[in-house]
Amino acid sequence: MADFVQTMKDWKRMCNAMEKLRPDDSCCGCRLEGYGCPAIYEDDSHVDYADVEKNVTAWAAEHPEPKYPTWWEWLENMGIVSKAKSEYSEIFDTICVGTRMFDSIPADLAQKLGIEPKEG
Repeated sequence: MADFVQTMKDWKRMCNAMEKLRPDDSCCGCRLEGYGCPAIYEDDSHVDYADVEKNVTAWAAEHPEPKYPTWWEWLENMGIVSKAKSEYSEIFDTICVGTRMFDSIPADLAQKLGIEPKEG
């Protein structure tokens, strides 16, 4: 079986994508439609979880999660910092305490900042 945590994240992404397509809470067109999606049915005794995992994994492969630049890449692109280590110390230690500069920018923040996903 695929990694449980990743499958659950992909399942949530898939449901969120369906919500954007179908704001009326309809699951019409979802890969799990007809499989008795345990996310919406109270009686999940008839659910084949291996099928759920297979369908979620297939959807995730067809819809890869967008990758955003790291905070450092974005600030460098904006002309705010350069690769000089001394600039890192001065800027990030005083302004971005708690931010991990080489982590990718989370999708929700990237969208709010108008940052496009990276290619590849």
